[in-house]
Amino acid sequence: MACFDPTRGELPRRQLDERRTLTFLERLATAGVPAALIASSTGQGHLRTVDELAAWFRCAAKAHSHEMLLMGLLRPEDGIDANNRLLDLLTDCHYPVVFFRPGTDLPEHASDEQVSESLAPLIAAAAQRGLAIGLYSISDVSGLPLTAESVVLLLDCEGGEHIVAVKVTETDYETSTARFLAHPALSRLKIVQGWDPHLSRALRDGPRFDVDGRQRSGITSGLMSLAVHQYIHILSAVAHEEWDEVAKAQQSADAIFRAMQDDPQHFADLQRAKYIMGLGHPLTARVSDQQVERVFRALDNLPRHADRQRLARSLDLMGDGPFHDRLRLLT
Repeated sequence: MACFDPTRGELPRRQLDERRTLTFLERLATAGVPAALIASSTGQGHLRTVDELAAWFRCAAKAHSHEMLLMGLLRPEDGIDANNRLLDLLTDCHYPVVFFRPGTDLPEHASDEQVSESLAPLIAAAAQRGLAIGLYSISDVSGLPLTAESVVLLLDCEGGEHIVAVKVTETDYETSTARFLAHPALSRLKIVQGWDPHLSRALRDGPRFDVDGRQRSGITSGLMSLAVHQYIHILSAVAHEEWDEVAKAQQSADAIFRAMQDDPQHFADLQRAKYIMGLGHPLTARVSDQQVERVFRALDNLPRHADRQRLARSLDLMGDGPFHDRLRLLT
């Protein structure tokens, strides 16, 4: 799951609520989440300063997360010195995996070679610390998608053998996830689907692109932060190859996704669900009553009662948010 960052304080800039962060992570772990990605876009990590990211990484590491692994996401545009400092912190805090996306400082039409050259020093630095490495395509944030060809170049760089996965959060499945799965040079990598409406397709395609028929697709869902019980249910249905159930359950999750999406070509603003859960307003903005009601209308209109129950339970994970009573009625 791509982790929310609970916030407190007021505008113009809120701060990380460390107490709520620990409680949130521990409840996710208890619910059965296998791993959490810290500093992802869901939690507005891309807006945080380097010092704020360091505080978030440090705080999350204190959670009693049991079997749930913690992973960190770093940003090339912060520069090599800042990234070295954060890599040392992740290592000291026993994060086993680090993700990198293309930097926002790259030109709009940067070549595959330019992208790989900008990431290569970070790959080498992470590998020197013994970290497993994931790469991340999220052009909604970076402005530049990561291509399969860029990843092939990085596999041949110093430390490239530490790359184990690519997370793909792009609107067009055929030009992103499908290409990563089909590329013969990337056959040893897990391809992690991040654009939620494509999850069921990626999970169905995953075994088709492995020589032994194993599941090559993973998911790192921002929606799992607000729909944990629904996604645990989806993953259970995948394990039993109940594809009709996977599709129906995903359709309900997609309805909540669309309710927070102002433009179908841009990722949903999951900060609205973060607020509904009682985890605070966004770092630099405020969620409106109209935005909240749009989510509740989608929840009320779901065709299947079981989906509505699981999603309402997930949104009420903290048990004390501003909409606790309203969500409890739906369960």
